[in-house]
Amino acid sequence: MKRIAESLGVILIKKVALLAVAFLFLFASSGVSFASNDLSLGNTKLLKQADVLKIVQTNLEGYMKNDLQTHDKKLTASKDFVPLYDLDHNLFAYMVPLLEEGREIGYITVGAIEDGYATYEINIQDKAVSEIKAKLKDKAAKSNGKGEVVFIPPLDYLIKVSDQGQDFYFDPAKGSMDVTDKVKQTKEKLKEDFKRIRKVENKKHISDMLAQTVTTASVTQEDVALTVERNYGMFVPVEYTTNTYSYGGDQNWYDTTTKKDRGCGPTAAANLTNYLAKIKDPVKYGKLYVGNTNSKTDFVAHMDKLYSYIDPGMFGETSGTDFTSDVERFARDRGVALKGVTNSASFTLDNVANYIKAGLNINSPVATLNTKKWSDYEYEWHWMTITKYYRDVNDNRWIAVSTWGQRRSIDYRVHFDAMANGWVMGGVMYFQ
Repeated sequence: MKRIAESLGVILIKKVALLAVAFLFLFASSGVSFASNDLSLGNTKLLKQADVLKIVQTNLEGYMKNDLQTHDKKLTASKDFVPLYDLDHNLFAYMVPLLEEGREIGYITVGAIEDGYATYEINIQDKAVSEIKAKLKDKAAKSNGKGEVVFIPPLDYLIKVSDQGQDFYFDPAKGSMDVTDKVKQTKEKLKEDFKRIRKVENKKHISDMLAQTVTTASVTQEDVALTVERNYGMFVPVEYTTNTYSYGGDQNWYDTTTKKDRGCGPTAAANLTNYLAKIKDPVKYGKLYVGNTNSKTDFVAHMDKLYSYIDPGMFGETSGTDFTSDVERFARDRGVALKGVTNSASFTLDNVANYIKAGLNINSPVATLNTKKWSDYEYEWHWMTITKYYRDVNDNRWIAVSTWGQRRSIDYRVHFDAMANGWVMGGVMYFQ
């Protein structure tokens, strides 16, 4: 019996050892350090510059080739990247300038780490990169310190200046406002958010794209958009200055600070109802918007009316269910039958994508709520209107949105992670 027990003990020890080796192998192959479980950005491999340029080129030949803002442009990527760091001076991403015949017309933000997101956003705006460089140089010169651009995922850029052992942070999107205290208050949470971006599936996506192992047999290209997008037209074009038109409403048009801070939900509702009334079906939905779309006066009056229905709280409208019922009530008071389309499927990347496509396929804009929040950053806890969904054969996915009167392109995976609270708190909604 003793020999049998000893033999069984040896077998058991060997099995445990084999399981341990297999477990270690799985963690090693995922790119995550098992020994220290260190998910900080200082413990990941960086992409080569050639790989970053390849990611950019893939999107130039994919999403941007036929997109509304870039379809008629011959674009190239500048090698003069702006490095983007985390809060601990770890390289995290690059702002890559996009050039048309040598002239800067915007940028694409590309990940710098092998297991982060391949891309984050595309901003087609003249001299956007030059302006942030100038602000960085100015802040560094005034403090006699060293400066760098800190990237707070998914879409926020801060200027960090280090002087005499102290770090100071400024928001270039808000007139270089000092946000040092806000960053310090939430620094530990932000550092955890950086760690959560590192995922095995992100590493695989980048690896497959660079190796071009994703084929048309496994991923079918999709380009689903509202009719105005497909026809290269502007979504809800409001003339806010002479001969200059917006891409949807801008909550900054409200006349009080409170409404400007809380008005993204009513603005998205104003976009949706205007589009349904003027473009989708004027006979069925025409009473939802009375006025001239191009007139800023008329559109702001419409925004004010929706604000009175939605009545956002201190943090804006934070419930998708309340948003839906308020829009339905607005329609009902105008004698229009309108219902939000609900979904009982699990809240997954593909199910949400299918929902977005379903709305766009019937020419109905899709409202979306990003529930990530650390500051007053414009994309956080913020309603936007989706006008396009795109997926290429390399499984890169983008959505085009109307936000603050502008059109922006956001990596769909990044935005999905910012809707982590599901269909009700966050998520998406369209009407019919």
